Amino acid sequence: MFKKTFLAFACSTFLVACGGGGSTSSNNTDNGNPVAPVSDLNKAKQLIDTTNNIISYFDSFDGLQSQYQPTFDAISDAGTDTGNASGLILTLASLAQQDANGSTQEYNATQLEALLNEDSTYGEHPDYQLSNNTLKVSVTPNSVTVTGGVTAKYWTDYVWDYKTQKRHDVFGDEANVTVTNLKLEAPFSASQSTYDFKLVAGGKIATKNVVSKKEAILAVNSDSTAQVVYNNPAKLGDRSNDQVPKTAQFKFANVVLTAVGTGAELSLTEFSSKATQVQFKDGLSTSTEIIPTELNLKGKAIAGTENLNLEASIKLNNDLSKVIDITGGNESAAAFINADLNVKLSGNVKGGGTSIKPFSVDLTAKRNEYQKGTATIKITVDKDALTADFKTDNLITTDVPVVWAKLSHPNGAYVEIADLDNFSLAQIKVGNTAYGTVSKVSDNVYSAKFTDNTVKAIAP
Repeated sequence: MFKKTFLAFACSTFLVACGGGGSTSSNNTDNGNPVAPVSDLNKAKQLIDTTNNIISYFDSFDGLQSQYQPTFDAISDAGTDTGNASGLILTLASLAQQDANGSTQEYNATQLEALLNEDSTYGEHPDYQLSNNTLKVSVTPNSVTVTGGVTAKYWTDYVWDYKTQKRHDVFGDEANVTVTNLKLEAPFSASQSTYDFKLVAGGKIATKNVVSKKEAILAVNSDSTAQVVYNNPAKLGDRSNDQVPKTAQFKFANVVLTAVGTGAELSLTEFSSKATQVQFKDGLSTSTEIIPTELNLKGKAIAGTENLNLEASIKLNNDLSKVIDITGGNESAAAFINADLNVKLSGNVKGGGTSIKPFSVDLTAKRNEYQKGTATIKITVDKDALTADFKTDNLITTDVPVVWAKLSHPNGAYVEIADLDNFSLAQIKVGNTAYGTVSKVSDNVYSAKFTDNTVKAIAP
């Protein structure tokens, strides 16, 4: 409704894919003690006051980019160095495992660099320059373990020497990398149809950028697992890329990235997904692919005494045992995305204010009919709370879908809007009785007028 209409326009975008609903009521007690009942007119005014309070809090987020820039930079730098190191470690582990060919082998730094150099001869350029290398990779038929340290530079670009007609590779982002007990368990040598993988708890990758001196630690604090199931048994290394698994799933758990000395930390409590094999029909051709059917994410970002929590999930409800017709590339009543979406953002953040306040934004969206979608957003800032409900009955249209919206206060006051995109005037009600109106004065400027002729502006 008001100012970005409480994320209403953002939610309208969600409705193009999914949907939700809800309302609450109040009672006349305060911690069990009776209090004087609030008049319905005052309830209507309270709806507008609460709206302004919440808008003001989220408007203070406009300064987050500059206020938390050091934290953003610390996490970004940590992610870059850790990502580079992870790529190097994965490359070395993969080369050693392939070279061992199902046997138990130990690879020291010299042997690993030889494998890396041999591999780079088949590519366009070497990806790494290594020094001070003490890395060791231990390979068994069912596991790969990496320990040790190395100073690594990563390929960034090349310069062409027109005089010699040769290219000179440019390496940068130099960092010291220390790996502690990073272990992957997998059935590398067995012939089977089901493969179970495990990233074993206790592994760590620590980095220190040589130029900036910034340090980061990526810690695997719990076992992370994955499973891939095929229709027929075979060795993992013998699988071709065009063989589509029947099902696949993974779950990363309790993985923490820390920017040392900054107070900044990203904690991935859970990142999981499930996928299944699906047949698609496109005109006269049929293809088999594996697509995600469920995705879950839970995590936390910490900056000193402030924190943000994110929980998100999406689930497809389609019957994927049937062939899905995607001819023409458009949805149809017989083949559309049937999905549930849940996103909750919460935390304790100061924003542009002077004190830290708890807040939460909880989105539930659903689409289980071709033309219909619903969504609910529950917003809480400290002791202020509102619920916004949305629905549409014409998702698939050549024009903009008509979105109905309702903004409700826990005390029972609400504003209902028949067409959010064309909103100009709506009644402020408690029950079936109107106690005022809210109108659009101009872009992002709204006003509420009540039956006692008082007027309240709505924060732009």
